[in-house]
Amino acid sequence: MMVNILTWLVFIPLIGALLILTIPKENVNVIRSLAVMTSGIALIISLVVWAGFERGVSGLQYATTSEWFNIGYLQFNFEIGVDGLSVPLLVLTTIVTTLAMFASFSIEKRVKEFYIWTLVLLTGMLGVFVSLDMLLFFLFFELTLIPMFFLIGIWGGKAKEYASFKFLIYTGLGSAIMFMTFIAMFYVAFEAMNYQNTTFSMIVMAEIFANPANPEVLTGAVKGGLFLALFVAFAIKLPVFPFHTWLPNAHVEAPTAVSMILAGVLLKMGGYGLIRIGIGILPDQAARFATLIAILGVINIVYGAYLALVQTDLKSLVAYSSISHMGIVLIGIASFTTVGMQGAVFQLVSHGFISALLFFMVGAIYERTKTRTISELGGISKSVPILAGFMLAAAMASAGLPGLSGFVSELLALIGIFGASADILPHAATFGVLAGFGIILTAAYLLWAMQRTTFGPMKDKFIGLPDARPMEYVPMIGLLALSIVIGVYPHILSDVINTTVIDIVSKIGG
Repeated sequence: MMVNILTWLVFIPLIGALLILTIPKENVNVIRSLAVMTSGIALIISLVVWAGFERGVSGLQYATTSEWFNIGYLQFNFEIGVDGLSVPLLVLTTIVTTLAMFASFSIEKRVKEFYIWTLVLLTGMLGVFVSLDMLLFFLFFELTLIPMFFLIGIWGGKAKEYASFKFLIYTGLGSAIMFMTFIAMFYVAFEAMNYQNTTFSMIVMAEIFANPANPEVLTGAVKGGLFLALFVAFAIKLPVFPFHTWLPNAHVEAPTAVSMILAGVLLKMGGYGLIRIGIGILPDQAARFATLIAILGVINIVYGAYLALVQTDLKSLVAYSSISHMGIVLIGIASFTTVGMQGAVFQLVSHGFISALLFFMVGAIYERTKTRTISELGGISKSVPILAGFMLAAAMASAGLPGLSGFVSELLALIGIFGASADILPHAATFGVLAGFGIILTAAYLLWAMQRTTFGPMKDKFIGLPDARPMEYVPMIGLLALSIVIGVYPHILSDVINTTVIDIVSKIGG
């Protein structure tokens, strides 16, 4: 294994951002080329990690730990590593960000700053997925907030200030709750081990909470309260009803490339954190709240689909569809079965590719028609057949058409929820039926949107619109191809995640 490969992966984008900082802002082509090259190097390194990852092996790989600094009895470590849960999300992050770089070539305002913030954002996202120390996780998590705030607030639409501040307030509140919960977890673990624990290591924390030296400290009420606090923190990021209202505003105002990253990667940090920390450290408490997680998952699916169905703005419709699809992650988790948890992880990856493609297509159509209002569009497939074809393919993937990745993740999550233990999730079949109804609504609003925008009579003002440009084929073909590969050959993903998912589920009641 390459020494410190994960460290290089995380900090290569930051090095690229510092290099861009030295380039005069007038050299736009050089800045763009360096940004693409930097994210491309990160992509290559993530693929090396993917290729070198040993399938079927439990535990962490590429792990490294070094002492950061000490404050009295507190020890801060730079502890990183990956397993079957984090490796797919690393590859997702580098692919979506690299393709978003190509989608950002239309950015002409403050180009230098745009790419600096995007690369800093990439470092933060990668850091989240490799961190094994809770404070390190928090620092990288926080590192994603400021770049996204500026990317929306400077390069966004008419209501960009409102959207960016709403994003910062909501996600900042989630971060504050997460940080306070981490401190509380350290304190109770410190006391439960008779004041011997000195680190924020997730691995150490999981061991302490499973086998405390002083069990009276870690009561069911204490652990239950800690899990609920973690759930709220990550639910805001996912986002889960009723903490979802920041997302549509952020998406509608964000530029296309930023929406691709926001939907494709940033939302996944919430689901990842819930599985990695919430379930990883407090598995039995997570199972205790399976019914609550399932209820919120069903609400997300059905309510998000209903809101998408009544939208008049195409980008807003796609934003609400993301809320609905994150409900599938929740019902997969709530099943606490191996199949259901696989479905949750599949959905995190699959939705990352599909949502990024959908937002790219909406941006490409808006660039040509100057409108996202569904009623003002129509018949554009006659003028831009290639763009319309990719838009339809992305919609079908989102709707769960067999042969595409959305179908696999939805099928696994539903099988999981129907197969859930009655001891963990009473009335599991009812949740499965309601979730299935919401998925049917997904097909309804997507087909309705496609019929209104791409088919039917074409308005005269859309005659002669330019179809896909060569540069646009890169993200379109790349993202759709990945959805097809996962849909046709899901083993390419399940082979990586299976062992880790089995380990996570086996902790329940252990």
